[in-house]
Amino acid sequence: MKYLYEYSDILNTPFEAFMFDTLRIGSPVRPHFHHYAEIIYMISGTNNAVINEKEYCLKRGDMLLIYGGDIHSMSFTPGERTVFAGIKFNAARLTVNAGVTPKLSSLLTAARDQGARVNFGGDETKEYDIGSYFTDCVDELDEKRFGYDVAVQARLCLLMLTMMRIWKREGIDFSSLTGHVSEEELSFRNVLEYIDEHLEEGLKVEELAGRCNMSYSHFARKFRELYGQSCKEYIELLRIEKAEELLRFTDQSLNDIGQELGYADCSHFIRMFKKHKGVTPGSLRSGEMTV
Repeated sequence: MKYLYEYSDILNTPFEAFMFDTLRIGSPVRPHFHHYAEIIYMISGTNNAVINEKEYCLKRGDMLLIYGGDIHSMSFTPGERTVFAGIKFNAARLTVNAGVTPKLSSLLTAARDQGARVNFGGDETKEYDIGSYFTDCVDELDEKRFGYDVAVQARLCLLMLTMMRIWKREGIDFSSLTGHVSEEELSFRNVLEYIDEHLEEGLKVEELAGRCNMSYSHFARKFRELYGQSCKEYIELLRIEKAEELLRFTDQSLNDIGQELGYADCSHFIRMFKKHKGVTPGSLRSGEMTV
């Protein structure tokens, strides 16, 4: 089975920047997740992005933030060229040495906990000249001139600061924060990878809590705090996203897909798929296998 977790050496490579162009990469960006944060900025075309089943239709100038752990995918209008710039980064490695501003990773966590919006329109990005941050980061990492790492971090910090100021103006509270990635949070990152690799085994939240040496109640509460949904909901979402992948890009039968993803029977698989996607697995396959 193709796993949804996308590995990145965020310890040794704290950030990367790239340009995505459908003339070179025409296929959709399949569902996946990673532990680093990602921000994309639209240059042209249309990007139909989905984050944890929430849809965003992005046009020129729009920007979208994807938190670590979010399951996301992207698709593009056939025949239309779509180009966007992206930055992937480990927020914990963005350092601000002054004693006034809290760590940016803590600010990002606080924004997520309070449901801060992740999409920013073209009028906002133009006002703050956000597009230049992306193109500068791409250029710096491509050319790797002396001090490029400092230049990229500086622009990333300014980009993050812009978002924080917008969020603060909209009522997000940054007054009480924690300063570092805790051992607990690292345990949850390992659990996400474990879930991804063992979906077919009939995972139980109690057992996952035990893997983290936590009580069920503490594990369940902390999981929701970190990822905005229950662990059970997350497991179901992961299964459905993998099912869609298999339906679109393999010829496996519905029964085989259901069994591979740990469903007790095919009817249960079909029922849960329709609940999340609004169509039956068979309808999606017959209508979209050419994507």
